[in-house]
Amino acid sequence: MPWFRFTVRFVTVSLVVFGLGRILPQFALLPFSTGVLFGLAIASLALFIETFILKEEVLPFTHGLISFFLSLFGLFFLKTGYAPDISWLGMILAALIIGLVDLIIPVTLT
Repeated sequence: MPWFRFTVRFVTVSLVVFGLGRILPQFALLPFSTGVLFGLAIASLALFIETFILKEEVLPFTHGLISFFLSLFGLFFLKTGYAPDISWLGMILAALIIGLVDLIIPVTLT
């Protein structure tokens, strides 16, 4: 079951990052490969945290919080290395949207 959750989280985070290119103008600069790698990184780190660090069945709210903080840190590193023109407000809004989508979608599908 964790691999199904990993796949769903990977797809949802990647689609949200691609969708943010339509909503937030700073994300329109990110190529396809960066969105896929960002989704893979967030899903992999979330799987690691949920299975090895928490070691319990986590609540749906915890899924959203983990995705929010991981995407915020991931966007921060993306800002420092690859796309320095992403604003702080854009990063927080993007992390909030990713956290909310991960709160709703993977919990209802699994």
